[in-house]
Amino acid sequence: MKKLKDDLRYLLAAEGTGLQYFLIDARRKGYWFIMPDGEIYHDSNTVLSNKSIEEMVHRDDVPLIYSRMQEATEGERFVPFTFRVADRGYDPYYVRELKAIEEDLFLIGLFPVVPRPAGLALDDKPTAWNSPFFELIDEAAIMMSVDGVILDVNESFVKEFGWSACELLGRPIPIIPKELEHEFKVGSMRLISGERNYRLDTVRLRKDGSRVPVHVQAFPVYGEKNRVRAFFVLFISREAMLASRSLIRLQERIIHDRDQLIVDIMDNVDIGLAQYDCVQEKYIYLNPAMERLFGLPLNELYADPMSIRRNLLDEDKEAAGDFLEGISNETREIEFRIHGTEEQVRWLRTKFIRVEDDEGEAVRLVTFTQDITDLKHSLELTQKWEKLGVVGRLAAGIAHEVRNPLTSVKGFVQLLGEGEANPFAGIILDELSRIELIMDEFLMLAKPHQETEMRDYDLNEVLHEVTQLLKAEAHMHGSRIRFRKTKNPVWVNCEAKQIKQVIINFVKNAIEAMPDGGTVRVKLISGNPTVKVQVSDEGVGIPADRLHRLGEPFYSNKEKGTGLGLMTSYKIIENHGGTIRFSSVEGEGTMAEIELPCSILANN
Repeated sequence: MKKLKDDLRYLLAAEGTGLQYFLIDARRKGYWFIMPDGEIYHDSNTVLSNKSIEEMVHRDDVPLIYSRMQEATEGERFVPFTFRVADRGYDPYYVRELKAIEEDLFLIGLFPVVPRPAGLALDDKPTAWNSPFFELIDEAAIMMSVDGVILDVNESFVKEFGWSACELLGRPIPIIPKELEHEFKVGSMRLISGERNYRLDTVRLRKDGSRVPVHVQAFPVYGEKNRVRAFFVLFISREAMLASRSLIRLQERIIHDRDQLIVDIMDNVDIGLAQYDCVQEKYIYLNPAMERLFGLPLNELYADPMSIRRNLLDEDKEAAGDFLEGISNETREIEFRIHGTEEQVRWLRTKFIRVEDDEGEAVRLVTFTQDITDLKHSLELTQKWEKLGVVGRLAAGIAHEVRNPLTSVKGFVQLLGEGEANPFAGIILDELSRIELIMDEFLMLAKPHQETEMRDYDLNEVLHEVTQLLKAEAHMHGSRIRFRKTKNPVWVNCEAKQIKQVIINFVKNAIEAMPDGGTVRVKLISGNPTVKVQVSDEGVGIPADRLHRLGEPFYSNKEKGTGLGLMTSYKIIENHGGTIRFSSVEGEGTMAEIELPCSILANN
């Protein structure tokens, strides 16, 4: 008991509120009064002894008492409340503190909201209503007799209306304008007649004569025999109410605008956003970008999450499909391919964030999907240019080292051929000339800018010269070349010889790709800021797994090809600020597309 006594003294000292404290043993029906110094006082002869809570508390408030005791036992946050006693149902007590000390033992701190003396003494003179309830509320409040005499005021009333407590106590209420005195009479009669509260929006006077709009709430105070002995009145400034409402509306508008901004962002970004419910195994949110990225209607994805696998490439369906449906718990990011429009293959990258429950199980997945096709192409081009750079430097060294001895060999073979008839001298010279041609291509790959003269040329004329030059060779292979000039000149700043070399290389490749003959079409597409040259054939086509390798060092589809011609073409077009792209359908043919920037002349 001494430890309990010390604990209670600590609790009371910490509070310092002057409340009335009791110890209640809910199981043994015991009640102890706690003195301010922490001493525990118990009188077995008190009327509280051996009474249960049901016998002591008003029957309507018993569930509330037990509910708050249960909350105190479970350590939940305490919320102050009021209750009525059984024999005086209209005298409430305000519970400021309730703590569980031990099992079924509770410390309760309370005070009476309405003290036992009624609002008027027997001689009908006002008495003090000594209730701390006034000081616990922010609104202006008074206690007044049924005939309008002020019995008590709180500090908020003094601040709001300007009169001091000494000027108000025991005197008629001064804040009602003369023309509105009927409001007091009406309100009084309604409360005395049995109404439990009276509300009114009106105006009241301050001491300086100014008027303030207020919302009035009045409640009856009952004395003996349940007679109305006084009124408890609250005055809530309508200015404060309007300000609070305006603030609430402003906050609601800010929240709405913020939510709408988030929705607008999610609906308009290029990144696909989705929320997947792992428990219900369905999508609960998909933004419009998901429809564009996966090529499927959102309604279909909502109805059948498995449909997201439909457009995936076969080799990516299992891994990417499990990932997108939330089956994979290990991978947090994946890159996969998907069939796009016009038979194009696009690359997508998806990342996700797990939303977990208390046990660490994923309940939702938030996914972010981005189209990285252009990034993949850029990386491939970067790697290709890096390889070309290495090969170019290697080619320059090899060409210079080989050319000098090659010149000597060629000279001696020519001398040998001048004497006795040597049937092999001509063959050797032809092969040496082929080696020299390869060396020239090596040097062009290493230094494509040497001896270049950049000028503005009309590509119509350049392409016309090339197609005319190769018509005879195409005819020998049973093929033909088709080219039609554009109506207007198409100006490009370039080195004409190098552009011709690239076009000749592509047209020859197109002719060789059609062993049974066909048509090579050369097409010029004008535009701004770039122009395009397309060379297409009707050959056997190139498999998809080989198409992306075109342009790699020494890679060729031809049996005896070195790949140098295509490497050189890539280097030339790169140095002209352009790009080369290939597309092919097996059995239908291949198209090479060269894109070059227009010249300043064309822009002007």
